[in-house]
Formats: sequence, C-alpha cells, structure tokens
Amino acid sequence: MKILNYGNLAIVFTLITCLILSQFSIDCRGIAFISGLFIMPAYQLLVGFIWLCDSNENKKIRYYFLGVLSYFFLMFCISFLHKILDSQKIIESIMLLLGSSIPIILAIYFTIILNKNSTK
Repeated sequence: MKILNYGNLAIVFTLITCLILSQFSIDCRGIAFISGLFIMPAYQLLVGFIWLCDSNENKKIRYYFLGVLSYFFLMFCISFLHKILDSQKIIESIMLLLGSSIPIILAIYFTIILNKNSTK
C-alpha cells in the first residue's frame, strides 16, 4: 500500500505544482485540469477499490471509497445539469471548485489513514 501512497502523493504534487505554475504558463492549466478532474479521481477510485477488497471491513477505508464514488456521482450530475441548464459559467465554476478541491481532500485523507494503518 505504501507504493500506492507514493503514487497518490506524486499526483497531488503534480496537481499543486501545475496550479502554481498556471499563473505563468497557460499549458500548465490544461495539465492541472486533466490531472485534477480525471487522473486523480480515477487513480483514487482504483486504489480505493483495491484497498476495500484487501481490507477486513475497515470503516475508514469504506468511507474513503464511498467518498470517491460520491465524487464521481456528483461530477456526473453536474455534467448532466450542464447539458440541461443554460448557465454555463455557474456550472463551470462549480466544477472547477469541486473538481480540484474534493480529490485533494480525498488524497490527504487517503494518506492519513494509510499512514495510521501502516504503523499498526
């Protein structure tokens, strides 16, 4: 599991670095957008599923996996609303806010529970 944690931390570091560098380069915005909305949640979903199957009914791991699933459900609902409603700027600002903050919070939670479980 520690290897999965290093991969998670590498994705978080890449996302935060690209967000900082996006102030200076437009290309970094695209990298941050793709890694924040697609790569990080997909990685967390895969790791959460592997970890859920490997654990012995640990509630923290179950909460983590449910958090990742609810993130994907929320993004699909917002994407569906984007097609129905005409207020494109509001939907895009909500997706930008949630799309970058929730995966980072889930990655931090993943790191905390992994470190607590690895010391036991």
